[in-house]
Amino acid sequence: MKQKYTTNAINLKSYDFGESDRIVLMYSQDKGLIRCIAKGSKKPNGKLGGRMDMFVANNLLLTKGKSMDSVSQAEVLNSFFRIRQDSDRMFYSMYCVETVKNFGEENDVESKEVYKNLYEVLSKIAESTTETEIILATIRFQLKIMQIFGYAPEFDICNICGNPIGDGYSKFSKESGGLICENHSVFGEKTERIHPKIKDFLKTLQNTDFNIQTDYDRLANIKVSKPCFELLERYIEHCSPKKFNSTKILEAI
Repeated sequence: MKQKYTTNAINLKSYDFGESDRIVLMYSQDKGLIRCIAKGSKKPNGKLGGRMDMFVANNLLLTKGKSMDSVSQAEVLNSFFRIRQDSDRMFYSMYCVETVKNFGEENDVESKEVYKNLYEVLSKIAESTTETEIILATIRFQLKIMQIFGYAPEFDICNICGNPIGDGYSKFSKESGGLICENHSVFGEKTERIHPKIKDFLKTLQNTDFNIQTDYDRLANIKVSKPCFELLERYIEHCSPKKFNSTKILEAI
């Protein structure tokens, strides 16, 4: 008898496989990245149906296979259906999913934390009513997911000399992995000058949970949040072992 197991997982991407099946790339709470075959999931009236759509979080019963496990049952935990009703929600969610796809691995040791943060950001994006709220949730995710994967940007000290970053302007360096003093530069890199309030804004979001609203959440607007997202987007793309596709779409919105 083939071995079966259960796990919670979020669908990241799917590929057609034959006339009626799909191969689904998921991020599992217990096993990190997994690829499974979902038999009959392309059929409109199939038992898996929309459960294998992008973003959907399921409790799965999986059957072990020689080369790939298969989905035996799927119970929807959250479809995040409001994400599909708005282009901003859709595109920022695609970016978050692609970040996990690019940095995640099979049997990730931090799989529970990665799953938790992906689930929380999709929930927050789905509930958001403004573009600013969507971007703030995405920034929190960017900061937390990079912390989990070992690429947390440094906002307290200069990444070159180690001295504390004061209350004045500083510069963000992708190569150095965070802020550097105004007195330093990185050979061959065009660093970005950072206002002290932007530094405090990013540091605060890095250290607060999704369900905690800070003064920055209440005061932030699109003119503040969008450049911060784009700064982190460039840093994450620099660190990523794979190319991003969703960023091309985000540039257009």
